[in-house]
Amino acid sequence: MEEKVTLYGHRGWRAKYPENTMRGFREVMKIDVDGIEMDVHMTKDYHIVLCHDANLARTTDTKGMIYEMTLDEVRAADAGIRHGEEFKGEKVPTLEEFLELFSTRPDLRLLLELKDYPEELGDFAYASAELTLSLCRKYGVFGKDRLAVISFSSGLCAWLRARYTREDFAIHGFYPKSKMRGYQADDPYKYYDEVCLFNFGDKTPEGFPIKHESLVADKARFTEFALMGIKPCVHYGMNTDEEIYRKSFENGALGFTCDHPDICGEILDRIGARKLKKN
Repeated sequence: MEEKVTLYGHRGWRAKYPENTMRGFREVMKIDVDGIEMDVHMTKDYHIVLCHDANLARTTDTKGMIYEMTLDEVRAADAGIRHGEEFKGEKVPTLEEFLELFSTRPDLRLLLELKDYPEELGDFAYASAELTLSLCRKYGVFGKDRLAVISFSSGLCAWLRARYTREDFAIHGFYPKSKMRGYQADDPYKYYDEVCLFNFGDKTPEGFPIKHESLVADKARFTEFALMGIKPCVHYGMNTDEEIYRKSFENGALGFTCDHPDICGEILDRIGARKLKKN
């Protein structure tokens, strides 16, 4: 089987533009990427907005938990100023605003992370997920080749799979499974179509962190997921060390989500990763 190695801009183009903003999304859509990764939350008056954190404090000039705020209160925040004076005035986008833009590019795929968790917010999180998916369907951003839903919640993965098929969208989870909320009660791997492999965050049976020499997971981990029919993916934040990307590709990574999608794209092309790869 041949599979194309894919490259996604993380939170838009996080290294160069304010994350999860329309400016970043517009700019990353101008370069050679296969898709965009972004994050959503629901406001207390039931609107879906784009932001990584539940609290606006890190990325905007405003503090507050999104699920406790109205849309007007969230939109009053400046989502650009912390990235630089030239970005002052950028707003936290609504999902509809983003989808209106994204729907013009049917060649791109969306990695959409649901950041409201049922383990913390109960039914509110399920309502948030359902509203998000209904908007994706409304704008034609639906189907496994167009949409992957990311979650750190085993409970949410189970809920999604009970309501939607794998033809509706892919589910993208994480390794090690201890990163997943609720993993003790329900093994999340059975829900995954794709997995992001981290080489940290796992623990010994006694609860002590396991230290690893490399950021790249062992080749065996990539192989095991591939044998389960789960696409192995990686994300290394701002890191642009070519050796890390080379080793990931050699170990079996098929998806790369990058804060520097321009630089990472050049690296992947240089090492021959974005040619069709036989598995």
